[in-house]
Amino acid sequence: MSYSIHTRYGMSFIFGESQYSREQIVKCIVVMKLTLLLIFLSLQVSAVAMTQQISLNVKNAKLIDVLLTIGKQTGYGFVLNSDDMKTANPVNINLKSASIETTLQSLFENQPFNYKIQGKVIMVQHKDSEKKTKDLVVPTQQTDLNGRVTDIDGQALIGASVLLKGTQQGTVTDQQGRFSLANVPTNGTLLIRMIGRETKEVNYKNRVVPNIILREVNANLTEVQIIAYGEVQKKFSTSNIGSISGETISRQPVSNPLLALQGRITGLFIQQNSGVSGAAVSVNIQGRNSLTKGNVPFYVIDGVPYTPNAIVSDQGSVMPGVLGDAGTSNLNFINPNDIESITVLKDADATVIYGSRAANGAILITTKKGKSGQTKVDLNLQTGWGKVARRPELLNTQQYLELRREAKKNGNSPVFPWEYDISGVWDTTRNVDWQEELIGGTAQFQNLQASISGGNDRTQFLAGMGYIRETPVFVGDFSNVKSSVHFNINHASQNHKFKFFLSGSYLQGVNKLPSSDLTNNATTLPPNAPALYNEDGTLNWAPDPADPNTYTFENPAAALLRTYTDKSQNLISNSQISYELAPGLILKSSFGYNRLQSDELSVSPLISVIPSDRPYTKRTAGYSDRNIESWIVEPQLTFNKSYTFGTFEGLLGATFQQTCNDLLALRGFDYSSDALLPDLNAAGTKNTIGTLQSTYRYSAVFGRLNYRYKDRYIINFTTRRDGSSRFGSENLFHSFYSVGGAWLFSEEDFFRNVIPSLNYGKLRATYGTTGNDQIGEYSFYSLYDNYSVGIPYQGTIGLNPRGLSNPYLQWEETRKLNLGVDLGFFNSRILINANYFRNQSSNQLLGQKLSAVTGFSGIARNFPATVQNTGLELTVDYTPVKTSYFTWQGSANLTLPKNKLVRYDGLDESGDKDIYVIGQPITVRKAYAYAGVNTETGLYQFKDMKGGLTSRPNDLTDKIILINIDPIWYGGLSNTFSYKGFNLDIFIQFVKQTLPSNRFGSFPGVAGTNQFTNVLNRWHKPGEQAEIQKVTTNFGEIFAPTFAAFNSDASYSIATYARLKNVSLSYTFNSNLTRKAHISNARIYVQGQNLLTITKFLGGGDPETRNLGTLGPLRIFTLGTQLTF
Repeated sequence: MSYSIHTRYGMSFIFGESQYSREQIVKCIVVMKLTLLLIFLSLQVSAVAMTQQISLNVKNAKLIDVLLTIGKQTGYGFVLNSDDMKTANPVNINLKSASIETTLQSLFENQPFNYKIQGKVIMVQHKDSEKKTKDLVVPTQQTDLNGRVTDIDGQALIGASVLLKGTQQGTVTDQQGRFSLANVPTNGTLLIRMIGRETKEVNYKNRVVPNIILREVNANLTEVQIIAYGEVQKKFSTSNIGSISGETISRQPVSNPLLALQGRITGLFIQQNSGVSGAAVSVNIQGRNSLTKGNVPFYVIDGVPYTPNAIVSDQGSVMPGVLGDAGTSNLNFINPNDIESITVLKDADATVIYGSRAANGAILITTKKGKSGQTKVDLNLQTGWGKVARRPELLNTQQYLELRREAKKNGNSPVFPWEYDISGVWDTTRNVDWQEELIGGTAQFQNLQASISGGNDRTQFLAGMGYIRETPVFVGDFSNVKSSVHFNINHASQNHKFKFFLSGSYLQGVNKLPSSDLTNNATTLPPNAPALYNEDGTLNWAPDPADPNTYTFENPAAALLRTYTDKSQNLISNSQISYELAPGLILKSSFGYNRLQSDELSVSPLISVIPSDRPYTKRTAGYSDRNIESWIVEPQLTFNKSYTFGTFEGLLGATFQQTCNDLLALRGFDYSSDALLPDLNAAGTKNTIGTLQSTYRYSAVFGRLNYRYKDRYIINFTTRRDGSSRFGSENLFHSFYSVGGAWLFSEEDFFRNVIPSLNYGKLRATYGTTGNDQIGEYSFYSLYDNYSVGIPYQGTIGLNPRGLSNPYLQWEETRKLNLGVDLGFFNSRILINANYFRNQSSNQLLGQKLSAVTGFSGIARNFPATVQNTGLELTVDYTPVKTSYFTWQGSANLTLPKNKLVRYDGLDESGDKDIYVIGQPITVRKAYAYAGVNTETGLYQFKDMKGGLTSRPNDLTDKIILINIDPIWYGGLSNTFSYKGFNLDIFIQFVKQTLPSNRFGSFPGVAGTNQFTNVLNRWHKPGEQAEIQKVTTNFGEIFAPTFAAFNSDASYSIATYARLKNVSLSYTFNSNLTRKAHISNARIYVQGQNLLTITKFLGGGDPETRNLGTLGPLRIFTLGTQLTF
């Protein structure tokens, strides 16, 4: 065991190793109440310390605060006992230009302490403990051994600690970086340490010391990285792990923290499904491992497992809302401002300890915690606005009418009276930009956050609250409002053996949206369609002047009256207790609880129905109540022990988890008034449209052992045995394991001078197996549905067989290999992290159709199919400029993934033969080979399987083109510039991918649908080259070639894009100005999100959301201020 004294520049002295027996050290520790405070004073050591002049004028001040003040004025360091300081008397002293001796005499005159000046260190001891600590002294400085410590540029390093290894004898370097030691052996070893720089051992002979150079250690390497059930210094990690700080998240005006991760972590691919607030987000770590079952990662928030799936609307076909079938993102119910960091675990070494739940990787969310120090209050106020970022170019009225009339002419069809757009009923001179009318509104964004935190060395606390409100671009009283509270408290006993931690967060949200996404109407509505509203504000149904009882306009604004509201509540709580049984041996247990409740209401008032249908249409409303409730208990035993031959860290634990999912969805009819729709009891008729009650139980035992030798050779073993209620008795349990190793070759003596610019190098390798149990509950049982036709027999509803039992259902298994290298150049000004991964998932869980004679429609079973994901991940962090007033830091990352189905026995005889292709990605699409427009017929044509041309290809034989819609590569580029109080952060996201586009429009010439301007380049006459086939109302003539075009390779577009994802500019005021207002920190900032997108994606939509019927990501601007009191 050793004791340290800290000065401004690093470790000054280290006492310990071999001179004292274990009993003496333990006795000394007991006397000092197990706490030796290491005071770090930001000072410059003076070569003429005894002539330092000190000025003090304090009343009723704490002794420790006065000592800190003296240190700042003189450069002296102090060694003292923090517990002893509690017995100190208040200080009242008034000195001016006093010497250090005079100051100390006056200061300690009425204190229960003695002091001793030894070199540049002042020893402060309680009078009662002076005899017991007499061995802890600093050796007297003499000049038998001399040396100098510098950086690589030859600049002196002041305050580096120099210790004669194996003894207590040590000193600290002076202003010239020089040091001297007395009474040293002729030959020996020096141990040199300094905060922020490498630790070095130097051998000397005949009292001659070589020049000592200490390289800088990048903070990236020394930072602590969150891992499963613990943390590890990044330098010593064997795993493939990515992370993002809460500070980076706070620079982005997003209400879903997943959106802040886009493009920032290798191997993590995130796609926004819609620009509507709260919409689901697609998340994938290192590719898709399963053919049909869950591919979502495992989420953990402060140690509590969190629902991994989006919350899909339970309204079914009634009214799913603008969010569509994908539903609401699971992290829509988390306040991003509460987050301290997000860590992404990717390889087996990092995820195996979570077992089958983390087969697809894990995302760990750590919330902000209280810290010891003065109590502070933080306020963050932010407001902003958003607009649709990208709009396709559409036909104006003149172009649209020409198209319609040409289609009539080509189809030899008259203009019918009900074709109001060209029959003269609608104003043919009217030209409306429906994108501006329906989705051209301005979304509003408000974010208010407040917190209070503080504590001492034993107890720390934090409490905060937040309010976020977002509105969509649609017209109306719609918004997504989230209010949240968050707290945590961390407490330790006086001897720090017993510790207790408690955290909790609660969020309540109300998301009110229209029944459908008006983006589709905005891009297809004829430009001469009537106005949405009458002069009195009512919906305009455009009555036919010739027949007032006939209405000519299916008004899209009616969707604004048919509303969808989701009221949600999310409670997450975690507590942890621990006790140190012996030094390095800790017994602890955590208890987690999560409850997510979602109450949906969909209403369709009669006023939203076209008047001609009202006699036949009823008012309807849908109601659903979903409750997901889970708890987890995890007892653990950890140990950490260092020996001369290395350091061992171990973990043993168990998991007991249960998740209950309850759902009730109802539909009401026959309301007497639109105002009564929110009340189910007012419905004349009620139907149950869905119920669910399921329980998932999970248990496991796990262990991890880490061994580190000389801080350069590291090996990590992990194992876990899982038990899941989703499998039958034959395969209820399964074991998983992993092994990881790392070699810090840059620490080897033989390598130090091989590449002078390389200061840090590490090789990593991991391998392991994980499983997957992401299947439905009770899949191994025989399942039945309620079944009734007509009047039930004697009032008893029948049962319909749905799934045959399979007690032999097994776990999917994924084998993961990861090879990595970490390199640091030029004192870690450039850091490179590279990984190669190969994940193979086998024993795929699929559904197999059964013959009707079995009485069951299908059975869940394991198939001999293997999916492989391989890829390269590269991250480069760089610091081109770092001065006292200007810093430029950056980071670039790139991922090149590849997915492949390597095996599927019996594929040609299965129902999946038209979906999958062995040797191709599992997302591959089969498509017709587009051959352009036939110059004679004016119809699209395609190559058949024999190479001939046809406008009516065969669906079974002529899909000869394979399209890979997986990303080819993706990543991001971040640069941060700091100049005095200014900070500018710029982030660019980029993706290369091929995706379906809207190149061919939607049956050009058909009534009621506007088209993209590329339809202007259409075929008109024989012999003409064109991009778009002829337009006609002869549906039978164009249906087959048009449908084939939608399913051809030409309907896919290169969706590569580079997006200026985020720009954040802030200014932090000088503390000298804000201190007068009792503000310790004040910052103002402006932020922009999705500012610019460069792409050649066809169809005019956004390359991320793709579908023109879906609102794309919004371009957002915000202004804000942050104050700390």
